[in-house]
Formats: sequence, C-alpha cells, structure tokens
Amino acid sequence: MDPRMVPDPPARSGARFALPPLGGVQKEWYCFLFTGQKIGNPLDTKLLESLLQVAQQGSIAAAARRQGLTPAAVGQRIQTLETELGFQLLERVGQSSRPTEACLRLLPHARELVTLAHHLAEKADMDGMSGYIRVGVISTLFQDLVPTLLRRIKAELPALRLHLIPGTSKDLYAGFCRDEIDAALFVEPHFELPKAALVEPLVSEPLVMISRDRPDRPIDDLLRESSYLRYDTHSWGGMIAEKFLRDRRIKIDPMVELDSLETIAILVSEGLGVSLVPHWRGLDRFAPDVHVSPSLAAEYDRKLCLMYPNKNRNDPLWVAFRALVTECAAGLARGPARTAG
Repeated sequence: MDPRMVPDPPARSGARFALPPLGGVQKEWYCFLFTGQKIGNPLDTKLLESLLQVAQQGSIAAAARRQGLTPAAVGQRIQTLETELGFQLLERVGQSSRPTEACLRLLPHARELVTLAHHLAEKADMDGMSGYIRVGVISTLFQDLVPTLLRRIKAELPALRLHLIPGTSKDLYAGFCRDEIDAALFVEPHFELPKAALVEPLVSEPLVMISRDRPDRPIDDLLRESSYLRYDTHSWGGMIAEKFLRDRRIKIDPMVELDSLETIAILVSEGLGVSLVPHWRGLDRFAPDVHVSPSLAAEYDRKLCLMYPNKNRNDPLWVAFRALVTECAAGLARGPARTAG
C-alpha cells in the first residue's frame, strides 16, 4: 500500500486521508470526507485520538480520564472536529455519547490514520529505537513491575513512548484482538492463541489463602467455616481459585464477589473474611497486616506473561522492549512467587 494514501472505502460511505508534504515527521493530515471537499486546515490526529476514545469508552468524561485530559478539553476537540468536517459526530444521551452513523463510517479510517501517524514517527528514527507502544496492564502489575520498567525505559530507551492502559486480563485480550492495544501484561490465557500473537512467560504467582489472623485449623476447614471473599469467578485469576475449591470439594457460600485483589486484601485486613488469591508482590506492601498461608500446589499458580504481535518479533524496538520487560520480571521473581518455566 502506498503509505501516502489510505484507500477509498466502497462507494461514497467512507473517507480518503492524504499526507501533506513532510518536512520532518508531522502528525497533520488533509482529509477528504464524504463530500470530497478539502478541509481548510490540517487536521491534528490528537483530535481523532479523542474521538476514538469517546467512541470506545461511551462518554466524554470516560475518554477524558483515559487520556488524562479534562472533559472540557475532550469536548472542545470533538467540537473542533465537527466544525472542520461539517457534520455531527456524536449523539448525546444523558451522560453518554454515541457515534452517529456518519461517525461510525469514519471510525475505522480514523483508527488507521492515527496508527499510521505513530508508525511514521517510528520510521523517522534511524536506529529504530523510538516509537509508540500501547500496553494493557492488569492492576497488580502497576504496583510492582511498571515502576521498575518505566525507570529502565527512561534510562535505556528514552525515545520510546508508552501508553499504559489498565484493565482486566479478559478485557485486555479483547482489546489486543481489536487492535486497540499493541501488547498486554496480564494473566497468561488458558486457551490457544491466534497465530498473530506471541507470549513471553514472565513470573508465576502461587495461590495462597489470606486472613487477618494466623489460622488455628486446616485451610480447608477455615475456608468452609469462615466468611469467604470470592475472587471474581469470571476473571482468569479467579478461575484458578475456583478450580482449587472444586478439586478439594470445598463448598463455600461467598459473602461477596470482587474483581479487585487490592479491595479483597483491604477487606481481609479489616477482619471481614478470608480469601484465595495469587500472592502478587504488592500484597505485602498493600496489606502488611494480613496473614499469608504457605503456597498451595504449583498447578494453581497464576502465570503472568507479555503478549505481543508476532509480526513485531524481530523489530529492534520490540526486541529491546521485550528484553527490558523480562529482565524486570526476573527481578520480581526474587519475591514470593515462582519464576515461570
């Protein structure tokens, strides 16, 4: 494909985006949308990034939180786009914002344009060590792996820009498949991956029982007889805890079900019950007063990994990025969890 032009969509339902002359890498493009008329001013792709976020998040407020902006700033970007393009992009329904039909036809091309803009910046770097990577991260890794990784990137890959996106493993996997993120630091999927994805094992976190006080009876009995705070059975980590209970034929009546390990740890520290959770490295810092049982059988470990695109496996920037991630994860393995084999 000619990198200067995104192809026309069928009939008149889509858009053509063309690059202006480049004097260095610029994130500005001329657009011919629907009417075939050239927009008077170059269009900053930051406006399109905000539009994509609103469409994905469902509201201007949520998009603003994701981008680290104020709702007013995101709203102004959308208004600027609507003025430049000459048609309405969003329908406001209460606190939500829905893309119009015209906007829905535009979104795939807007996404391609934003991606192409980031790729152009990468191509301008002669040694291949600058770029932009969208990385989805589960919450517990923000507490331990991410700070170390960012320090290493700042020192060793200073031209690499990361966009860190929080989420559950299930949501991040879906985002990867929809090309909304480039990589994911999360729980290793329990199913076969598509050929477009590769996985780099990082560390394993053993399953443990946490309680406020030191147990005075066997774990099985304590789980049956205590208030149980259930780790969400729809989360990939929660499925592991449920497998342990099934295998041991332990029937429990959970007081509450949560998809937040941090919240579970807080509730346990308040004496509200016990729980089965992976022993992530931030647990001891996050809830230092809880009692952590010895590690249960290794088959119940929560395995963490880096998932990334197969097509980028030999790209110099991605090779360097993966090396930093695995080295940082290896440093974490000196904590309570086992290294992944």
